[in-house]
Amino acid sequence: MLLPMTPVRQCLRKVDHASAIADSAAGTCILEALNELESAYRRPSERIVALEAVLHEFDRDGRGGGTPFGRLLRVTVERRQNKWARRA
Repeated sequence: MLLPMTPVRQCLRKVDHASAIADSAAGTCILEALNELESAYRRPSERIVALEAVLHEFDRDGRGGGTPFGRLLRVTVERRQNKWARRA
């Protein structure tokens, strides 16, 4: 029996898919995945932790943290974390 995917795992799956896209659509895919992730959590602190989990897993698995895509993901996540930190 398969367990349902957590919001972080779902986001990572979409981010992985976006990393394979070679054009500007990758940025749109990242934004959509992060929007969906954030909507799964109510409190800003929960959203910050979930965003950090996505970054941590992406970097840990060697998915390209030093690549342009990895930098785009990091900058996007950090901006969102800062936004939620101001609202917390």
